[in-house]
Amino acid sequence: MAPAALLLYAICLLWIVGGSVWLLARRRYGVRNVGEFAMDLLGFPVEIAQSLWGRSGVPYAFLLPNMMIFGFFTFAPMLLNFWVSLTGGDSIALLSRPFIGIANYRDIFNCSDMLVPKTCSNAGFTFWTGMFNTLFFVLIQVPVMCAVALITALVVNKSLSGRGFWRAMFFYPVMLSPVVIANIWKWILNRKGILNAGLDNSAETVTALAGMAGFDIFATILFAVLLLICSERALRAGAEPSMLWAALFSLLFVAVVVWADPLQLIWQTDTRLSLYPALILAGGLLWLVSTGRRLARAAIVGLGVVAVLLLLTIQFDAVFDFSDFRPVNWLVTPRTGWPFFWLIFVFTWSHMGFYMLILLAGLQAIPSDLYEAAKMDAARPLRVFFRITLPLVMPTFTVVLVLCLIRSFQVFDEVWLLTGGGPGRETFMVVQNIFEVAFASDNPDYGEAAAGSVLMAVVIAVFTFFQLFVTRRQSEF
Repeated sequence: MAPAALLLYAICLLWIVGGSVWLLARRRYGVRNVGEFAMDLLGFPVEIAQSLWGRSGVPYAFLLPNMMIFGFFTFAPMLLNFWVSLTGGDSIALLSRPFIGIANYRDIFNCSDMLVPKTCSNAGFTFWTGMFNTLFFVLIQVPVMCAVALITALVVNKSLSGRGFWRAMFFYPVMLSPVVIANIWKWILNRKGILNAGLDNSAETVTALAGMAGFDIFATILFAVLLLICSERALRAGAEPSMLWAALFSLLFVAVVVWADPLQLIWQTDTRLSLYPALILAGGLLWLVSTGRRLARAAIVGLGVVAVLLLLTIQFDAVFDFSDFRPVNWLVTPRTGWPFFWLIFVFTWSHMGFYMLILLAGLQAIPSDLYEAAKMDAARPLRVFFRITLPLVMPTFTVVLVLCLIRSFQVFDEVWLLTGGGPGRETFMVVQNIFEVAFASDNPDYGEAAAGSVLMAVVIAVFTFFQLFVTRRQSEF
């Protein structure tokens, strides 16, 4: 029998025998009191703690079983893992592994340049490649995840029809296995998957429409009408322009500028450089509207005139000519960024519901009186969000940040099943390196894998404490 099973049996036997002796020595039980005796035996640790240390010991009695389990299955493996990182050999038995000190760590840090994994040893190359990819993944995925979860929580917290249904739909992917999620998205994203099939059919349809007589005029009029509606709605919303309609207007303006691409006439290049000034102008417009500047109305009118003039120069049959579309290998095409993009997208889609639920609980804890007072003061929605909602939900948001940071560092299932760390090493993560070194190699090196896991734990701890320090400092102000 395993030592853990023997220990568990010993604890149960001590609980039953010791508790029975202790209770029978102090109380009298009859045949009718069997149920009462069973309940007293179940609460025996609480009673003995109260008799030994008074009422102050009762909370510790409640925590003791949980702490024993937590220590046995969490702290003990951590200490054993640290010991394994200081040993060598290929045996999995601890007593059969020779002590080699920090040789495994020295092998990982054996680099001419720490920022260039190619200058490291074999162990250092795989570890630092995975670590840098993981850091890049965390720096992009954590803000995206938290922002999407917060926006979704704000939406489903409103009085919407079918609100319970939408909450369940956003939370549903969390209940699915990562293996199921990865396989579903792999079927969608492969070369003959649903996404490529849909894009191919859409390309044929739009190309056919582009070849029809009058499509240029129809599309130009359609965009002009949409711009007119958005600008009219933005300008008629009381004394100040509407932020929502201004955002829709900015989106249409950016699309028109990118399609017209006026800078191409100057530099004669295929690169759409017009995107950057369009984003700057759209961002400036949103800043004017959000801060209530007097120039906001004039800016909307001016950009509307510019957009109409650019519409007259667009040849939509060229814009919508997708006849050269070819299926894309979204998960295996190197140096395109698509594998990393879809990895972040799938990870966010599958885990966002969990963090949304936590933030939703924090939003529902905010007193409604504050929003009613802000409404009476005619406060703008953005001001209400930054002055009321965000400060009061910040403690919950901090918990979400920490949980999301730790979970992002531990990403493995989705990567292993979607891309396998490829193409090349573009999506190779540090947990995959630990797994391959310890279990997927012909010559497993448990010491090197344990050293890598210890270093990963140190990095997670540094990021977590730094994040807690920053968020607490901000909450104090």
